[in-house]
Amino acid sequence: MAKLTRTQSSKTLTKIDEDFLSCPICREQYKNPKILPCHHTFCAECLIKFTGKATELVCPTCKIPCQLSHEGVKGLKSSFFISSLLDIVCQGMPGRDNIHGVCERCEENAASHRCVDCSLDFCQTCTKPHKTVPATKDHRVVALSNYHEQKFADIRLDLMVYCRSHPEDVVEFYCDTCQVPVCLECTVVEHHIPKCSHRKLQEAADDYVEKLREMLTKLRVKEARSRASKFVAGDNIVMLRKHCLEEEQKIRGKADEIVRMIRREQHRLVEELTAKYDAELKTAEMQIYESEMQYSNICSVCRNIESNISHGSAIQLLSSKKDMVKRIEKLTKTETKAPEPPDIVKFKAKSSIEESGVLGLLQSNVSVPHCSVTNTPQELFTGGSVDVIITTRDSTGKLVIPYEEVMAKVAKREGSWEDLSVFDNRDGTHRVTVHGRVEGTYRVTVAIDGEVVPGAPFDILITKGLIRDIGKYGNDRCHFSCPIGIATNRHGDLVTCDRGNKRVHIIDTDGNFKSAFTFTHFENPTILYDIAISTENEYFMTDVGNNRVVVSDENGQLFRYFGQAELKHPHGIAISPLDDTVYVTDWDGKVSGTDKENSHCVRTFTSGGRHIRSFGKYGTKRGHFRGPAYLAINGQGMAFVSDYNNCRLWVISADCEFLCSIGSCGIEQGHLCGPFGVAIDSNGYLYIGEVTNQRVQKFTTNGMFVCRIDRDKDGLRLPHGITLTNDVPCRVAVVDHDKDCIKVFAQ
Repeated sequence: MAKLTRTQSSKTLTKIDEDFLSCPICREQYKNPKILPCHHTFCAECLIKFTGKATELVCPTCKIPCQLSHEGVKGLKSSFFISSLLDIVCQGMPGRDNIHGVCERCEENAASHRCVDCSLDFCQTCTKPHKTVPATKDHRVVALSNYHEQKFADIRLDLMVYCRSHPEDVVEFYCDTCQVPVCLECTVVEHHIPKCSHRKLQEAADDYVEKLREMLTKLRVKEARSRASKFVAGDNIVMLRKHCLEEEQKIRGKADEIVRMIRREQHRLVEELTAKYDAELKTAEMQIYESEMQYSNICSVCRNIESNISHGSAIQLLSSKKDMVKRIEKLTKTETKAPEPPDIVKFKAKSSIEESGVLGLLQSNVSVPHCSVTNTPQELFTGGSVDVIITTRDSTGKLVIPYEEVMAKVAKREGSWEDLSVFDNRDGTHRVTVHGRVEGTYRVTVAIDGEVVPGAPFDILITKGLIRDIGKYGNDRCHFSCPIGIATNRHGDLVTCDRGNKRVHIIDTDGNFKSAFTFTHFENPTILYDIAISTENEYFMTDVGNNRVVVSDENGQLFRYFGQAELKHPHGIAISPLDDTVYVTDWDGKVSGTDKENSHCVRTFTSGGRHIRSFGKYGTKRGHFRGPAYLAINGQGMAFVSDYNNCRLWVISADCEFLCSIGSCGIEQGHLCGPFGVAIDSNGYLYIGEVTNQRVQKFTTNGMFVCRIDRDKDGLRLPHGITLTNDVPCRVAVVDHDKDCIKVFAQ
């Protein structure tokens, strides 16, 4: 490493002093620096003044609360990194050390020793108690003559640290199992093999630095998005204020043209407009506040990482590894959303007073026998709704606005009636919306002034089952050839792996074509089987033609591919919402003559493609598979894997432990035979498709049968991939591999 000149060293030390060694509270150089769990550092005395006698400390920088122990601020960890850096700066910059040579404890005797951890000078008398007090007995105290002979040309703080358990031994190793630095004796006693796995301290630190660099890159992307969101939110405020002024001027301009009796209307409109824009302004201001807080936290952590990478030793890096990685992962997972465009309210002026109806409306007496009820369907799917139209007429058959009350109600299951909301269109018609919430027959009646309107009461059958078939065999738009896996993207569209056509097909839930893409970058054909979409809107697809996972955006732009070294026969794929871990089932798809040695397991990867672990093997016992096909993962990170030939569904914890199985072989409700496709909804209900029984069943996560989704008359043949739509309640979309289509069911 090249030596720095005296001038360069002085400039570097000055820069470090200005950027890293000033307490954010007192704005002076740190004195007895203490580090909070959020990695922000302050003087101990400043924190005591800031906190007082409170048991909880709120970080002055990021506002994250920190629970104090019974020792208060004294119980917080000392920042050895800052203390060591202070030593270097004070040694290399004239006038920053104890120039008078007086003991900084008794302030009487000449200083003879220095505590490297406290950055304080002591006399011979005060040195002894400092080395014996439990709180400071582990501090490094050296003679001043030796201390001033040390050279600090390289600012990296590679200081020898002694083991707390074995004070005479230097820390040279790192226990990967316990994630703590240890000495040689520790590797034989407390952290011995095979209980623990350990390696050289510097080797562990080098690996950690590489991971920090990777995480820093992701954080920088988040930082850019957060900064962009902040600017967009600011522009929204400017635009909102501009539009508010423009629309208010329109209102006032029109109001000045009209006589005194509509001044009250003017006032109401202005108040309503201002209230709406005030609400939007508050939303935009909150978006700015949230963006600024996220941006500040990310910048703070990035700065801390860069400081540790540039100036931290192995022990200093690894001592804070757990807390640092936890905070980085939390910030990385925090979703950075661009602010939604605000709702713009505009004033539309009426061309005349008569058109606006300021003075009121003319109402007439209706003739109920001449009224009617239309748009009354005989059947409605669960979760659907219909607008029933009531038309009001007088005795001549002319449309009129009645002064009589129009009422509508629906019969409940127990026989009582529930009132429905009636909306007056002010043109001689009324609208009543009927929602099909549960299965059964709904009886609806409509009356005017107590007299039932012709066409009422009427019955609507609320039913579940097949809503529509989407697609047919072929290679054109909305045509399929052996479709397999399916997922729902962030737009609510259905994304299907069209295996025979070697493409990804995207359509909406009404069956309208949106887009399609293929991969032509590779020598061997890309044959896609299943698909999963990450929170970052990346498309992960299993490629059985090349035994790997392919990752792209929603337009087919290739990002990366991985797994070819581990995967033998990739099948289903799912992504954990907890940590973005990618789960892939590995099975050759055969019932007999199957590859028992290299498949029948589940393999996990990071979203970047690094293999984490594989679990499961061929067999019929606990933890065994005979055909792991599809899988789904719930909000707690639990995986649900269909075990095709064992006729069961395995429930696996986030730590990859086999918890229990669901189902047993049979054809009755609640039994499984040839389970294949799996999906899970936001309420935790499971949807399992059975190839042999040709049906889709709904279960709780405890394995209790709820209902069957399809009906025999729906004609479902070979259910493969299953996904849930964004409707409320959600629909169930199932790929029918045999009929080359997607079937959408109400439930």
